[in-house]
Order: sequence, then structure tokens, then C-alpha cells
Amino acid sequence: MPVDQAQLSTDLASRLEARQASLKIVKTTTTPSGQTIDWVPIESQHPSGKIATPPPADLARVPSADSSAHPAALSRIAKASTFELDDPRVERGPDGTVPILRPDIARLSQFAGVQDLHLKRGGLKVNKRRPNRKPTDPDPAGYFHGTDNQNGQFYGWDGYLNMWDPSINTPAGGKGTDHSILQVWLQNYSTGVTQSIEGGWTVDQSLNGDTRPHVFTYYTTNGYKQDGDNEGGYNTKHKGWMQYSASVFPGIRINGTSTFGGQQFEISMKFQLYQEPNSTDVNWWVSVQGIWMGYYPAALFKTGLAVDVDWVGSGGEVYSSLSNPEQTQDQMGSGHQASEGWAKAAYLRNLRVQTDMSGTMAENNGYGTTDAASPGGADPYTISLDMESGSNWDSYFFVGGPTA
Repeated sequence: MPVDQAQLSTDLASRLEARQASLKIVKTTTTPSGQTIDWVPIESQHPSGKIATPPPADLARVPSADSSAHPAALSRIAKASTFELDDPRVERGPDGTVPILRPDIARLSQFAGVQDLHLKRGGLKVNKRRPNRKPTDPDPAGYFHGTDNQNGQFYGWDGYLNMWDPSINTPAGGKGTDHSILQVWLQNYSTGVTQSIEGGWTVDQSLNGDTRPHVFTYYTTNGYKQDGDNEGGYNTKHKGWMQYSASVFPGIRINGTSTFGGQQFEISMKFQLYQEPNSTDVNWWVSVQGIWMGYYPAALFKTGLAVDVDWVGSGGEVYSSLSNPEQTQDQMGSGHQASEGWAKAAYLRNLRVQTDMSGTMAENNGYGTTDAASPGGADPYTISLDMESGSNWDSYFFVGGPTA
């Protein structure tokens, strides 16, 4: 029997409306770019009314080494990107409330089913050496990656991500659901099912409503099989994320992107598995530009990522919805190859991994991989690593494409 697409779309809209109705909204505002924000009392996010305490504020800031400390200092200076709520003139909610981005139901209801809405299955493909591959894994066709990989036992990651405004959905002919991302993946395989926490910036019109870069977070507890409340999903579209900051939130639009051959912009991000002192609460905290944005309760994962990370990857991801993804011209980062370097190709720099629960950090020392959307297909994206470089960028890499 044919699927009633109109009924599925109505079902999706109803579910999103029910989600908004479940929030204890005290005020609704609109950002200059047109994003609708619902402001809720911070404690209302948890059934018990208790929100976790973040790590110390100084741990949220990602250090950028002083150039005088390195004999091979690089004369590369980038500006910090900003966010719409940085402007004190932008309307906010009352004290004690936090921002929750409201989904655009009118736009999202065009999609057929809530379970597959923005399901980020490329995460199954990104680690080529993943130990728990199964024939029943969801198909991640259409994804390209340029990735720095590091295997081990980790408890977090931090670094700087170069900001660009890549072109997507080119050439025309796909579903309009392409995306281009610079991000980090933190994955665990010990349960036999891939678990992942991810974050960075993304250009994704179907997710964000425009083709400008936005902060994102994503998680999966079930190997990317489906999204849902306390199972997985982007930002706050499904339950799981706990918002802490009153100024930065998953989905917020980023102001300040790099110019080819000119001024460069960047954001810092940090992921830390943290246990509160004198408490059994363990959470995955995320900071952006030195601000603790919020967290995923480790209990979402029960085990696996509730304990540690088996693999850390960072780099670029492009998804093409073309019937033949090999024809894509979607840009990763600047859209130019890694070999072009500073101010021309996108970079991630000062990359570190957390080596214990106390917060000890070490320079990343990974290896690079790229992949095509299908076996034996063209691979238009490249990555060039310089780990433990001895420069003020420490461990870093350039990544991008498809323009040679």
C-alpha cells in the first residue's frame, strides 16, 4: 500500500508542535536573522528541576599557544566569530531563562517522517577502522569526509575551527538537503553499537532555514538507526540536550566568515566528560568561544560514551543528495584543496585530546583519511596534517575541496 506522504508530513508537524507545547515558555523573541527563540526557566528542562554544574569557567576556554613559546611560530592571525546574542541590543528572555531554538514547523513539515529528519548517518562511515561494522548498518551513501583520526581512550577534545560560508546543493537536481560541515566526532564502539557526540558548524538549508553557518551539536545512542527523544538528533529537535548558556545555543547563526586570500575567522569548541565534585552526575559538557553552552547527560548512553571515547575524529563532512553524489560541487570549508593552505583552505588548529577525567590535555597526534560517496568513486576532497608541529598552531591540518 502506498505511503500517504501528506499524512506523514502532518504527523511530523504535530510532533514538533507537541514538543514546543511541552516547554515551559515564558517569552519568545526573534533574532535579527529571523530565528525564533523560546526562553524557558533553566531548571524546567529537568524533571527534578536540577541542572548540572559545569566545569570551572577557565576550562571552557581553549588555549591558543603564545607564539613566543615556539621556535617555528606562524604569522597567521584570525578573528573570533560572533553570535547574534552577543549584541546587547538584541532582545533576550528574563534572568534565569535560557534560549531554545524553535523549529520552523511550516518548513520542516515538507519532510516525510520524523524518525529520518536530518538523520546524520555519515558518522557511520567516517572512521574507516571502526571495529563493529555490521551488514545491517544504515546506508551512509552520499557522504564525503576529510578526517584527522586518533584511536585510544579519551574523555574529550578541543580546538579551533576555521569559519567559511560554503556553497551547497550544487549542481541543482538533488533534494535540497545537502550540507557542509567542519566538526569533531567523539565515538565509542564498546557496546557493539556506535555511539557518537558531535559538534562544530554546519551549512544546511533544510536544518537551519538558510545557507549560512550555524553552531550545531548531534548525538546518537543507537548507531544512527533513528533519531528521537533521548535516542539522538540535532541540537534541541529531540530531547537529550540540556541548555546552560543564556547567549550561545545549538543552532545559533554565526557572524563572521573568512575571505579567500584575506581575513580569517574561527570559533573554538571544547567537549569534556566531567563529573561534578561530591556527586555521581557525569555529563558531556560543550563550550563555544569559551562559554559552557550546555551538556548531554552521560546517562543517555547508559554505558559506552557514558564512560569514555574510543576514537576522536575531526575534519570536514559534505553530504550530497544527488542521485549520483560523485557529481557534486558542494564545497567543504572554503571549497579549495588542502594543499592551498593558509587563507585559502579551511583549517582546524591547536587540536588536543583529553586523556583522563581530571581534564589533562595532550596534543592530537592523528592520521588523515578521505573517502568518496561510493566504493571506487571519485574523491574530490583532501586533507593535509601537521601533527605536533612545534609551531604556535601545535597539531593542525588543512582540509577542503572540490576546487583544485
